[in-house]
Amino acid sequence: MKKCVYYGEFNAEKYWRNNALAKLPQIPDNQAENIIKSMDELLFVLCSTGDTLITRYKIDLVQREYLKSIGFSFSCNYMNLTNDVLKEERNKNICKLLLESYDCSGVKELLKKSSELSAFAVLPESNEISEKYGLAFDSPKINIIRRVNSKIYSSNINRELNREYSFEIINSSEELNEVGAKYLRKSPIIIKDSFGVSGKGNLVISSEGILQRIAKYIKSQERLGKSVEFIVEPFLEKKQDFSCQFFIHRSGDMELLSIQEVRNIGSSYHGSYTPSKEFIEFISKKGYFSILKEVSKRLYNDGYYGDVCVDSMLLKSGNIVPIVEINARKSMSLIKHNIDKYVSNFKLQCAFTFYNVTFSTDISYEQIISKMKEKALLFKPGSSKGVIPLSSNTLFINRYLDKNQRIKNYKGRLYLAVIYKNEEEKEDTLNALVQLLNKSGINVLN
Repeated sequence: MKKCVYYGEFNAEKYWRNNALAKLPQIPDNQAENIIKSMDELLFVLCSTGDTLITRYKIDLVQREYLKSIGFSFSCNYMNLTNDVLKEERNKNICKLLLESYDCSGVKELLKKSSELSAFAVLPESNEISEKYGLAFDSPKINIIRRVNSKIYSSNINRELNREYSFEIINSSEELNEVGAKYLRKSPIIIKDSFGVSGKGNLVISSEGILQRIAKYIKSQERLGKSVEFIVEPFLEKKQDFSCQFFIHRSGDMELLSIQEVRNIGSSYHGSYTPSKEFIEFISKKGYFSILKEVSKRLYNDGYYGDVCVDSMLLKSGNIVPIVEINARKSMSLIKHNIDKYVSNFKLQCAFTFYNVTFSTDISYEQIISKMKEKALLFKPGSSKGVIPLSSNTLFINRYLDKNQRIKNYKGRLYLAVIYKNEEEKEDTLNALVQLLNKSGINVLN
């Protein structure tokens, strides 16, 4: 069997986006950026026995040993690709770091064990990695990747397949003011960056005063030579988010993988859950799967093949918005799908979520795992319930990178899968975990 190397950048949109485009206002958050750069650790879920996972920062030894004990056997780097000391280093994606690490015997030897490369999302340097390390990498060209991942591409397909869908592409601050004001007469609006990522690049506007301030901010960037490319559409009252994961083969055949209920806070992703059979039947009767087949066909005709995640919405009116966004890459819900496959061996269910936390304590990851074992919260084969921690670095990366201890309160994020037989067990397990974290000096915010 061919062995595969997995790697990922969970903010690929940053590297697809044209730097000449104006941006929507946002508050810089270096700690949040560090957490996102640590999320590549989640990709261990995709590894088969003998595969390799390359991460920006080495995975904690305790986490590696725990994952091995529950059946996840994979190779990984035991050294950081970077310590992100300088701003120049922090701005490099994982591909650039791997290209610079070619002469590092550890990385080169690790990758020699494999024959194929698989990325969470294709980056501009992905093919160069493939050539330099001698690994097969089957992917469309980067210009196709950029095109099909643009929100404009998604919006155009949605309008073609859903005549009720209304939006306008904005190419100037004046258009933003004019079009936004027109839509605001009926409802709040949402402004989308063509390459926004979860929780960023989207703004919900409910008043003309705020719209005018946003337009003024965009105008200031136009004066500096920036181009404008946004989408404006009515803000829809949704009842539920959900997504579909499928794979387009080289032949054009579509392989449906899963449907996941998605929980969002605002426009930020907060977890994936298994939908009910009744919900699957409901969307099927609405023609949802027929629309997905058409989306797959359009993507293939436009030169794309590979992983796809389509974000969708059920509105309070009972109507479905089949295409909120097309993500031509792997996804968080695909990770959840692979955890589903793992727990199906034990005839159990799982939910995939995370906790945003703050802390100033010096508690270690090993101590957290030890406390979870003591409270019988840590999942192991043979258990009927428990938690699988999915990431060590996202929890403590900001403390690790703060060598001079300048930050008083650290931000972190614990990704986890909660394994259970019924809803009551799930809630009890999550409540017990929150209590454990809070008592350990780690404050759970959500």
